[in-house]
Amino acid sequence: MNEVYQSLLTPIIYQWAATHGNAKKGRSSCSLCFCNDHYHASIDFHKDNIIELRIIDKETQESLFYLHFQMKDMKMATENINAFFSFLQDNHTNESNVLSNVTTMKDDLRILLSCTSGITTSYFAYLLENAINKCNHNVIVDAVSYTDLDNVQSRYDFIFLAPQISYQYAQMREKYGNKVFMIDSYDFATGNVEHVIQELIEEENER
Repeated sequence: MNEVYQSLLTPIIYQWAATHGNAKKGRSSCSLCFCNDHYHASIDFHKDNIIELRIIDKETQESLFYLHFQMKDMKMATENINAFFSFLQDNHTNESNVLSNVTTMKDDLRILLSCTSGITTSYFAYLLENAINKCNHNVIVDAVSYTDLDNVQSRYDFIFLAPQISYQYAQMREKYGNKVFMIDSYDFATGNVEHVIQELIEEENER
């Protein structure tokens, strides 16, 4: 990334986020709060262009939305932060019954999730594998750093990239073909595996 562009990216994103409703400065000069009657919500700007998005339920103290990423470009940053604002505006009703359709999925699928280090996707991989296997399907879901994809990608039927590496999508799609997909920022930050399962089912039906 160009050094001048990199130095401007954080203050530009900060000012843009600060224009949204209910924005208040956080405890430090590098954070913004968007709290309401239901949520503690914050955006924290760290060194090295790292942004942390967090929403916690005030009553239960449950983490409802969490995503951290290193900004690589404006598009990536705005998509991730827009997912944060979407959560604050949504009513979070259960909008689908995707798991009832898992019976149509092929057994023995091998699914690979990838992010910067593989650590962040490990929990999402656990949720995804557990949800599918509860429906009596035998699948394997692993998580790795995108730097290891070349070494392991041939073993998997599908590759899902986390929002942190959305800037790598075009390159990965070109290298590995149509088995590469993106996980939506909103779904990843909230642990919503149903949309990923729906995408798997649709892709399986087309093959």
